Amino acid sequence: MQITILGQRLLVTVLKLSGSRSALSFALLARESAAAHGELRAALEELARLGLLDRWRLRLTLAGLAMAVAIGAREKSATRRATGSAPAPALRHAPIALFSARETPRAVA
Repeated sequence: MQITILGQRLLVTVLKLSGSRSALSFALLARESAAAHGELRAALEELARLGLLDRWRLRLTLAGLAMAVAIGAREKSATRRATGSAPAPALRHAPIALFSARETPRAVA
């Protein structure tokens, strides 16, 4: 599945804005994505056609959510590689932060 760069940015933006308390609107999406209205409409139609976004409610589908999370993780990884920073070794493999910062993570059944 090929998604345009703007479509990928839009998926991540919708994911980030969906967690905010304010309602997601076309105007807010246009402002946050810094895209022209025509480009934004085309990207929304592309994502709706691929089944990644409900264009009318501006909500991600389950497939769109998975794609947005994957794109966001890939961007974070690329940023981390570019800056040379890595996550703390003790937290790298911890599935959930169940322990305090001073306590070494251990297996949990």
